Amino acid sequence: MTEKSAHEIKDTELEEKWAQVFEGPVYCWDLNKKRMMLLLHTLARWNPDVSPLYQDQLIIIVGLDVGGSGPNNLRAIKIAISRKLGVTFLACGNAYNRLYAFENENQRKTVLALIEGKRSKKIIDHLKKELNAHRRRSW
Repeated sequence: MTEKSAHEIKDTELEEKWAQVFEGPVYCWDLNKKRMMLLLHTLARWNPDVSPLYQDQLIIIVGLDVGGSGPNNLRAIKIAISRKLGVTFLACGNAYNRLYAFENENQRKTVLALIEGKRSKKIIDHLKKELNAHRRRSW
């Protein structure tokens, strides 16, 4: 079985930035970087033709509801992604009814290709398990 993804990388500059931002072992990543990965994964894989992805759903999927204000955390993550990776998003609507999507389709396809790699799949699985375990804790 090959490492090749079903999607091809469209943006080599984004691929280089991705390698720099998401380097090192996952257990050394800060919470911001983990949330960035989950947000990019969720938005790249979401199919808006099936159903819309509202802000409140996105906040829960990415784990931004844990430890703070979800919408403010989402805004901070979007800014971090924009600054570090140059990826921008469209947001339509207000408050929890706001919808999100990639502004550039080539960026979405590149992110999709990057998250379908063997290492990224393991990272995403780990982050999801970590988030679920955190939600089950009784603080």
